[in-house]
Amino acid sequence: MKAMYVSESGCIPYAAAIVGGYKTIETRNRDMLKALVGERVAVIRTRRGRPSAIVGAVDITGKQFVSVAGFRELFNEHLVQPGSKYDATGRGKWCYSCAAPKACDPIPLPPETINHGRSWCEIPDIPELL
Repeated sequence: MKAMYVSESGCIPYAAAIVGGYKTIETRNRDMLKALVGERVAVIRTRRGRPSAIVGAVDITGKQFVSVAGFRELFNEHLVQPGSKYDATGRGKWCYSCAAPKACDPIPLPPETINHGRSWCEIPDIPELL
C-alpha cells in the first residue's frame, strides 16, 4: 500500500483534516504525489520531534496545477492559510484531490516501510483502510 506523508507542524492538523474529510485537497510545490493518483493511500501524520504514525486513508482521485489566484479560490478545500509556510507563492501549487476518507487510531510506521523521498512511501497493506 502506498502512503503519503502529511505534516502537522503548524496550527492546523492537516493529516487529521484529510482523514476526517474536511481537507479534500492535499498540496505540494512540485508534482511529488503523481505516483499516488488513482490509488487508495494511507495518510501518515508527521510532527517534528515525534514518531510518525498512520492515521487513516484516502483515495487520490486526481491532480491539477493551480496558480496562486486559483489556490486562493480553493481555500475551503485545502485549508492552507495565506502566509503560512505551506502557502502558494510564485507560480502556484500542485493540488491532489482526496476522496473516501477513513480515519483510524494512530498506527506506528511498520519497520518494513520503503521510503520514496519526503512525500510518500510504501507500507504493508492495512486491511481496515483498504
